Amino acid sequence: MLSQDELSKRELTHEELGDRVRERRRELGLSQEKLAEKAQVSKETIGRLEQGGGTPSLFTVRKVANALGETVSALLAGQAGDEVSALVQALPEYEQQIACVMVRALSAHVKAQ
Repeated sequence: MLSQDELSKRELTHEELGDRVRERRRELGLSQEKLAEKAQVSKETIGRLEQGGGTPSLFTVRKVANALGETVSALLAGQAGDEVSALVQALPEYEQQIACVMVRALSAHVKAQ
């Protein structure tokens, strides 16, 4: 498990982004071709993105995220999720339960706005 300091310094790799795109595409039951069509990009672009090849533009990432029903922030947020998970797991069990209640309350508050 990475320390809090290591997580905060860690950058999202192209491969990790590609893994997230592939995982979400499969969750939705989409082929690379169908995702490309929805995102209005080429099938090759989706293939390169999923393989971690090249450096996709923010415009391309946004088009793909939208086609997956995600925001760019949500697509990239796995790193933040890893950090939150590491922080909570480092707490004693009772404090983990409290942290979960607090995160649920924060999530409900944000969704309500």
